[in-house]
Amino acid sequence: MLSLLRHVSKLALRYLPPLALLCTCLGVSAHPAVRIGTGDWVPYVDQQRADGGALAKLTRDIFNAAGYRVEYIYYPWERNLLMLEQGNLDAVMPYSCSAQRRRISACSDPVVRGEIVLFQRADQQLSWAHIDDLKAFRIATTHGYSYGPQFDAALEAGQLQVDQGGKEGTALRLLRLGRVDFYPQDRAVGYAMLRRLFSPAERAQISHHPRILNSETLHLLFRKNDARANQLREVFNVGLRRLAASGELQRLQQALYAGDSDQPSTEP
Repeated sequence: MLSLLRHVSKLALRYLPPLALLCTCLGVSAHPAVRIGTGDWVPYVDQQRADGGALAKLTRDIFNAAGYRVEYIYYPWERNLLMLEQGNLDAVMPYSCSAQRRRISACSDPVVRGEIVLFQRADQQLSWAHIDDLKAFRIATTHGYSYGPQFDAALEAGQLQVDQGGKEGTALRLLRLGRVDFYPQDRAVGYAMLRRLFSPAERAQISHHPRILNSETLHLLFRKNDARANQLREVFNVGLRRLAASGELQRLQQALYAGDSDQPSTEP
């Protein structure tokens, strides 16, 4: 009997590492993945940061706390929406919840509020009060962006002089060179881009018009009419409401407006 026990013990020790590895693998796979399409939009999403940026971290923290793991897929904004519609992604973020996007997706609760302003050269200080006033100016825009219902409608109707591109950095360079008059962008994003792309002397050449073009909340967009996507959206909303109740979401909003999104903790 003693020899039998020793034999069994030796076998257990021999196969313990593979068994432990198998258990570890099973443990990892037990956490279902949430595939989220996004793009670099500093400070909200920053592929160069270990935590992925303010909203990428917040989203990951919420799903991790609920037993999910998050896989971020980085694609151009329009392609993200197409992949969501085709069922290749569970969600995309961060997007405004426009009427056009609601036709193909279901929006989460608001995460933070963004303010779209018109960046301009500091030496120009152009004047505008209504969307119709913008018809006289050259404007750089980015494919896949929404700038608010009035601007989007004028753009779709061909009433604006626009130079559309696929990269935000290109638009800012055109503005600095004086090839366009305005560049609409989220205020926090625009100034983060300036800090990343230009020297202090070059940044001083660009400011923004004090009038807000549009103020909209940012969301996660989930697949529409899909049972799993509906469940994921509810999981996210529950975590988001917990952060709102604790005051963390408001602190994040204030930090983003102040240009310092590293300060608050967003642990659910």
